[in-house]
Amino acid sequence: MKVPAIRSSKLLLPLLLLAACSAPIDANDDPGGPGSVDAGGGSSGDGYTLSFYYGPMKPMYAESILYSIERITGHDFGAWNPTIPDPATVAFSNSGNASGAWYPHCRLLGGCMDHRIPLSRTSFLGTAYVLQLEKAAAEACYDRAAFGHFPGAVAPNPSLQAIDIINHQFAAILGATPTSDDLTRSIKYFDAHVADPEFEDVSALESAGRGHCRALLTTNRFLFY
Repeated sequence: MKVPAIRSSKLLLPLLLLAACSAPIDANDDPGGPGSVDAGGGSSGDGYTLSFYYGPMKPMYAESILYSIERITGHDFGAWNPTIPDPATVAFSNSGNASGAWYPHCRLLGGCMDHRIPLSRTSFLGTAYVLQLEKAAAEACYDRAAFGHFPGAVAPNPSLQAIDIINHQFAAILGATPTSDDLTRSIKYFDAHVADPEFEDVSALESAGRGHCRALLTTNRFLFY
């Protein structure tokens, strides 16, 4: 039997969107091995405190993506009750699951295990997947009450340097030390955003740090180790 060839054009749009979400930081370099980077500041033997335990993985399911983003940023996507598996039931509608941010994010990122979400569970990359990742990352990084993506899990003070935030975010998000090329691109990013802040309700440095967090979380290096 002759097997039909896969048409690459079907994959082009999602891949282009993924590349667009990766901008303005070019992330084609090898992030390196998992090492022993600890987002929580503990030793590499702490198990659950390891950045690599939460991400990046290849490729991540919806739960892993959301758990990782929550842990990295400190943003709370809301509660999820796995004992209510069917979104069509009245119990589901009254549980808080339907009104929380977790359900729509998880649904469009491929569905959650054992929840029988209509789109089903998948790890395939698609247009909706890429756009939803961008939305979830922006929601978490721009949460004014979330500071996990900054050193010390507090708002950056005037004495903090951009390099401190860059190193912290590379360790927390990618479990890696930035290469010289990474640093060059990230520093240019910070310089541009500090000069013209995206947000006016926080300091220019915090505004740049939140944008840098979003940029790293939407790179292919976060999704695919």
